[in-house]
Amino acid sequence: MFKKLIPVFIALFAITVAASAFGQTEDEIISKYLKKMEKDRKHKIYYGSLSFSYGKLPNSSDYNVYSNYVNVNVGPDNPMTGIWRSKELSANMGMMISKKTSFQLGFDYWLKMGDNRNGDYTFSISPLGTQTDFELISEVQVYGITGGVDYHLLNPPDNEGIVNGFNVRVGGGGGIYFSKWEVWSGASSFNLSTSDEEANVAPLKGTSPGFSAWVGADYPTGFFGMLLSANVNYLYLNFSDVHSYNDFDEELYLSYTSNPEDRVELDFSGLRGKIEFKKYFKW
Repeated sequence: MFKKLIPVFIALFAITVAASAFGQTEDEIISKYLKKMEKDRKHKIYYGSLSFSYGKLPNSSDYNVYSNYVNVNVGPDNPMTGIWRSKELSANMGMMISKKTSFQLGFDYWLKMGDNRNGDYTFSISPLGTQTDFELISEVQVYGITGGVDYHLLNPPDNEGIVNGFNVRVGGGGGIYFSKWEVWSGASSFNLSTSDEEANVAPLKGTSPGFSAWVGADYPTGFFGMLLSANVNYLYLNFSDVHSYNDFDEELYLSYTSNPEDRVELDFSGLRGKIEFKKYFKW
């Protein structure tokens, strides 16, 4: 009788072990599934910001040398000023890509720089001569599409997008920038194909990459989760090819001397200070 029950006990033991093993495997599967669901339910931390920047530009830039050249050759005295400072408005969107690292994309819009005056002028540079009630315009407009990365050294935003205290960060990035230089009709320019002087009639345009490095700090204002940010950055930006075209699709450019080799570049590199309003949010 006992011998007959031995196979039954063995079968029950095997079933118990198998069931136990199956139960562990099932628990592991469920646990992994729940972890995956929890991961899928986690929200990303994003932010948006608006900022104003004020920058110092090179004193001896080609543009400033060009303005001095114009002033020597156009009367009355000193009708044209240089460009020494820049003012920029920016909008950015970003997201946290790790606990201490964020990525951002933005749009920079620079307020116009230069002169726009009406008056009576005498040009010793051909071909204008004496002009009455003439619009002497030389204005530069810049805008750019940018991207960058911040590394948060102190108090990064938490999982809810809340910054608990003073946030310090460093970062860097780059972008593509576009310039438009509107100069008075008839300004003496050089034809790249012929090296001859020619009257310019269209705005000169250029495209250039730009690169930045910065250090910044954010502080919670207590007003709807807004942060007040301050940044100091250095931007390298030099439009080395600024030109227009004539009716024959030939390239025209300006020179800061009577030598066609002295082509004007628009160098807007320099230090900038930025004030920014920023808000993190979970989505």
